[in-house]
Amino acid sequence: MAGLLTGGRVRKARRSRRTVMVSLVVMNWPGVSRNRRWMVSGVTSRMLVLGVPVEKIRAFGGTWSDGGLWDDTLRLADRAWTAPDDDERRMRWHHLVMAVGNFKRQNGRRLRPARIAAVPVTAPAARRDRFCVPEGPAVICDDAESWTRLQQSLGGAAAATTTTLLAALWPDSHHILDWRVLAAVTGLGILVGGEENLGLAEAGSRTHLLPTLDQYAKVRTLLTRLGNQAGVPVTTLERALYLMSRAVQGKGMTWAEYGTALAAAVPAPGRAADDGPPDDEQEVPPAAP
Repeated sequence: MAGLLTGGRVRKARRSRRTVMVSLVVMNWPGVSRNRRWMVSGVTSRMLVLGVPVEKIRAFGGTWSDGGLWDDTLRLADRAWTAPDDDERRMRWHHLVMAVGNFKRQNGRRLRPARIAAVPVTAPAARRDRFCVPEGPAVICDDAESWTRLQQSLGGAAAATTTTLLAALWPDSHHILDWRVLAAVTGLGILVGGEENLGLAEAGSRTHLLPTLDQYAKVRTLLTRLGNQAGVPVTTLERALYLMSRAVQGKGMTWAEYGTALAAAVPAPGRAADDGPPDDEQEVPPAAP
């Protein structure tokens, strides 16, 4: 029967199976009353992002807060874009790189100096598609090879730090890929299947995943597409996935089990993206997922 289905009917069948599978997970959420479960069964793939209802993505993303560190990082990026000369650009670039390194600090808690300004940047400088790193490469917004050159120019930077720098330079089109976001995309992708599964791990495995720029290119393409379809900014989607990962203790789980646990996670009001335990910002999780 499946072999006879072609074109739109195949896609329709896949969407139907996906809707049923995700609905079964959602129906087990705490707090979902019996008289509202009929609404859950009607959820369609257009209302889902990686199998998670858009409202839940927004709810998770809305709880994200870091006390202003990212706002200050964006302000430093804004200053780097508007440097009047080479000497000033070198100084401002240095400040931005150090702020990004602190934001994704490994094996320790972030440093929290006095805020640069209490009010976030509301009118950022124009972001061209090319940023010339002082004494380094030209980084192009949508050129993956230039991202690699950027990483190579920053001794000690891995994919999480490099993507954080890209997200600071182009916050509307780039996002951070640390191990938590990568793990959430992998687990939920396996749960949902289809085009959302990037094939980064086997469902029954406990393979460790190390974020790379090659993976980032794939994840960014996926999240950008899903965010555009759902009307959710890619930054909100990234933050939601980060907090969903923090809400699940995945040690010892297979990737399929991890995906199921992520789909059932609920936002914890008041829980911010604070420093967490000292290893929370490591680029590699202590155990898979």
